[in-house]
Amino acid sequence: MSRKQPKLVLREACIADVTSGWPTGRFFEAGAGTGHMASLFLDRGFTGVAHDLGASSRDLIRARFKGYEQRMAVVDDVDELSDASFDYLFAFEVLEHIEDDVAVLSRWASKLRPGGRLLVSVPAHQRKFGASDAMVGHVRRYERKQLCDVFERAGFRDIGMVNYGWPITELTRTVSNRLIGSPQQGFDGLSAEECSIRSAQAKPPVITRLLKVAGGNMFVPFTWIQRAFYRTDLGDGLVAWATRR
Repeated sequence: MSRKQPKLVLREACIADVTSGWPTGRFFEAGAGTGHMASLFLDRGFTGVAHDLGASSRDLIRARFKGYEQRMAVVDDVDELSDASFDYLFAFEVLEHIEDDVAVLSRWASKLRPGGRLLVSVPAHQRKFGASDAMVGHVRRYERKQLCDVFERAGFRDIGMVNYGWPITELTRTVSNRLIGSPQQGFDGLSAEECSIRSAQAKPPVITRLLKVAGGNMFVPFTWIQRAFYRTDLGDGLVAWATRR
């Protein structure tokens, strides 16, 4: 099994910090990828439903949770879900792939009960947009105010947000951009939508080779260091939460 990318290690730790006191409930995860994040919440006693744009991703999630269908389901279309039927809405590293993020988030939010919680992660700061963003189909990186505006327009209130990743992601992002060089060295020949789907399932070969040398648990100490900078605007990503009106 390949090692986790440093930013994933840091993001998981940040999400665990943010949600440590949240009661268990039923979640809907949009853009669930391979089901990795869903598995972390299932381990904590949550139950859920997942959807992903890619049919291959949905197949991976179904295979991952085979035998656990009573606790975790996968749908082929968001419209299969009943409105106002979930306690939580999760979307991790998804909104940055979507042109009309407000419209799509509003659609997902209709599945969340009034008073239910939204939890999102996105890459931070448009000035940092580089080859590694273009390679995986990102259309933007977010500023705090910009993400707050998206939430409010999609029908959310009581917004909270932390900035994670400082200081190590400044180094890892720079190294990734230089190694990739251009998006064509990543998932060559794929459309932006196909890049988005593929990025959840596999890493470009150049990144896979790097992770054999540096990745995974060697970055755990930085999960503690980043906590001192959550309230700053220095980190490489945002974890944000809000309540549906």
